[in-house]
Amino acid sequence: MVGPVSSLTSAVDSFSLVDKHNTLSDPPTVIDLGDGDIELKVNNTIFKTHKHLLNDFNRLRETIKGMERYDNGPPCITVYRDERGVEDFKNTFKVLYASLIKGPFEFDAPTLVSSLRIATAYNYPQLREFSIEKLGCSNLPAVQRIKLAREFELSSWGESAFQELVAREEPITKEEAREIGVDLFEEVARAREEMNRKKGAVEEKVRRDEEERKKREEEERKKREAEEKAKKEAEEKAKKEAEEKAKKEAEEKAKEKK
Repeated sequence: MVGPVSSLTSAVDSFSLVDKHNTLSDPPTVIDLGDGDIELKVNNTIFKTHKHLLNDFNRLRETIKGMERYDNGPPCITVYRDERGVEDFKNTFKVLYASLIKGPFEFDAPTLVSSLRIATAYNYPQLREFSIEKLGCSNLPAVQRIKLAREFELSSWGESAFQELVAREEPITKEEAREIGVDLFEEVARAREEMNRKKGAVEEKVRRDEEERKKREEEERKKREAEEKAKKEAEEKAKKEAEEKAKKEAEEKAKEKK
């Protein structure tokens, strides 16, 4: 029987990060997730959990089968992880137990990264897909997406994050450069330089095009003014000629009358 989410979360959260300094010679830390039927020992921490949850991880399922075949003692399997291992499993159990109850539940990015790490390490495709999908909606910074892309082979994440770093106006900070590494930092720097060069060329072309447009408009304006002036002069000349002709005709008529 699986306990309520609140009690499960309390059991998981009762684990203190101070325990990560324990050595294998120290008494193990025990986290009881409620009515468990198997123990999972991660480094020097024991999770009392449920076999059906661990069986969803293909690699753990094989270990459990081997244990059942050759070991008649209490069901217990042991895995060894790095310093993040216990915290990763603790976060993963938050996701696994919450999914047994009606949701939806919202998990923060560190929890989802942990569940993605454990799902990847122990071959649980559905949990891996779930974690990736939820992380994809988390609006993670570009640098963090690059680090996750490297760790979990998420090429599309790496590509989009790279382009984001190239396109943004703010320069890459020293901390970001350390996190993504020298090689990628130099690649981003070259891409930014090339982008700025192309941007400068485009801006220069726009400037020249604008100058050409203004020049054409000025030439057309002067042409219109010249045409209007010539037309006006022609009209005035025609008017003057007509007036002179009329005057001359009037003078000739006056002479004839005399």
